[in-house]
Amino acid sequence: MSAVAAEIPSRDMRRVNHMDPETKIVHSKLEAWGAWAKDAELRAWPASTILARMIDQQATGAAQSGRPPIAMPDEIAAVDAAVCKLGVIDKRAVQLYYIRWQSIEVLAGMMRMRPRQFQNVLRRARWRLAAYMNYL
Repeated sequence: MSAVAAEIPSRDMRRVNHMDPETKIVHSKLEAWGAWAKDAELRAWPASTILARMIDQQATGAAQSGRPPIAMPDEIAAVDAAVCKLGVIDKRAVQLYYIRWQSIEVLAGMMRMRPRQFQNVLRRARWRLAAYMNYL
């Protein structure tokens, strides 16, 4: 197994073994993005709202410039920006696969596709993401 594949925390290493090195990098970044997005869905509320900041820091303190109280890590933000550039079908396939973490058959059914067609859409989306993130 290559060094890149050893670093990738993936659900199914058999699938990763058939990817080229650039796609493995994109896959690992998408796995991290999906884990962060899934955790963000579970949080549902920010750690500190504007009202809480106004109470703690007064009106002028809450409006200070800088990072918001809930900030996305820079690596995750880069992946998120690339995912936003995808078309509707590719974006939905990536979001379902990396955030829902269900089997290909179930996800393909959600998109009204055959499993092989869903895999092809996912592969195409990964290639486009690699281009958007300048890995190719």
